[in-house]
Amino acid sequence: MSQTRWRQINDLFHEALARDPAGRDAFIDERAAGDDELAREVRSLLASHHRSGGFLEAPAWEVASGLLADGEGAGLVGRQIGSYRIVEEIGRGGMGVVYAAEDLRLRRMVALKALPIEYTRDPRRRERLQREAQAAAQLSHETIATVHALEEIDGVLFIVSELVRGRTLREELQDGPIPSNRLLETLIDVASALAVAHAHGIVHRDLKPENLLRRDDGRVKVLDFGLARFTPAGDAPTMTKATEQGMIAGTPGYLAPEQVAGGEADPRSDVFVFGLLAWELATGLHPFGSNRSSQIARLVELSEGRLVTLRGVLSLAGLDPIIRRCLHREPGLRYPSGEALLQDLRCLRENSRGDWMSADGLWWWQFHQWGVAVLLAVMPILAWMIRRWVGPLGPAMFFTILALATTAVTLRLNLVFTSRVQAGRLTSHHARLFPWIARLELGLAALLVVSALFIAASHEATAAALIAIAVVTAASILVIEPATAGAAGIRQG
Repeated sequence: MSQTRWRQINDLFHEALARDPAGRDAFIDERAAGDDELAREVRSLLASHHRSGGFLEAPAWEVASGLLADGEGAGLVGRQIGSYRIVEEIGRGGMGVVYAAEDLRLRRMVALKALPIEYTRDPRRRERLQREAQAAAQLSHETIATVHALEEIDGVLFIVSELVRGRTLREELQDGPIPSNRLLETLIDVASALAVAHAHGIVHRDLKPENLLRRDDGRVKVLDFGLARFTPAGDAPTMTKATEQGMIAGTPGYLAPEQVAGGEADPRSDVFVFGLLAWELATGLHPFGSNRSSQIARLVELSEGRLVTLRGVLSLAGLDPIIRRCLHREPGLRYPSGEALLQDLRCLRENSRGDWMSADGLWWWQFHQWGVAVLLAVMPILAWMIRRWVGPLGPAMFFTILALATTAVTLRLNLVFTSRVQAGRLTSHHARLFPWIARLELGLAALLVVSALFIAASHEATAAALIAIAVVTAASILVIEPATAGAAGIRQG
């Protein structure tokens, strides 16, 4: 689907959404002017907008309107289906029902899901389901709900997977943002699942709070790799796209810009949606708005190259640059995979002092870096002005101050850049660079004092200014830097 086509669908969707529901069908038919595909896509989008947790295209094993047949779901509890005894219903939504069942052969509890008859009768859908189950079954990790089997019982295909009990993160969000003392571990669990999947060449493509479940022990499991697709590397055999041609796989509001524009999804698409999730879990607000239509509109704007403002404020400052890298419009500027993302999140955890960085603390530290950089940039100008007053050593004094100040400014600005782009590595990077910065700037302070002594007799005011600048420089190194770094949560070596 081209970007122009998606814009046409999106515009008509918003126009139809503003109409009285009773007259929407007629309005859509009139505006579509015989374009059946356009009308069908808009109606599908409207349906997903009004259905909680709706999809543009549902994952294969979520597309059950009920187990077996309409109206039968309520009577399945206590019954045996093949070698599985239905124990209880554990989940229900607009697209299906999930049951806890006992596997009578292996004597274990499992989650049982079924596909409606049309999926089992359609050869293409059946083949797709088999591929998805095979892909998901490769994944074995503590943060991923394991797929055990794909079975056909009495003409119906069932997905048998690990039974995970707990509360979805969508349910947790009803209580507000995830508390900061468990937010980072939550995100690390999700990133760990993505790292494992991406290492196997599998893209999830349907990350959302509903598919993230926190177990009773606090760990998070990623559910439903139902839209998974292989992305073979090297000479691995190419797999057919798991999504039927022309369809956009995923949930409105949890798509990457390239998916909205009809492009291919790859690990960087999962990384983008992870950024959406992380922002929502941290703030309690979806970064692109509170409803599906505004979320899709913002994604379309991103896909067209326009800037989008994020809603809400993060309480964990070190997380901001990580999320913003995930949410970059250009896939090439995001983390290349879940593994790279996971490394930065772990660095952020390791570099934390246990009392999470505050946004104000990091801001003041960054402000201090800029302030000192400006002060350092002034020093060569002063050295140039007084070089003749110093005597024969004036030119050498000037070039020495120029070299030291330029190097110190470069290192400080590099720390500011790291704090905005790779905050998880800021502490370790600061520990490496700051000893050099301290030597350079204390050396500069000493040179300013020496210069002041040379000119004190003939230029008292200038000498006093040089000594004042030297004192401020030394104080910034010995007093202000430790204080602002500590407030930002940056450990001192």
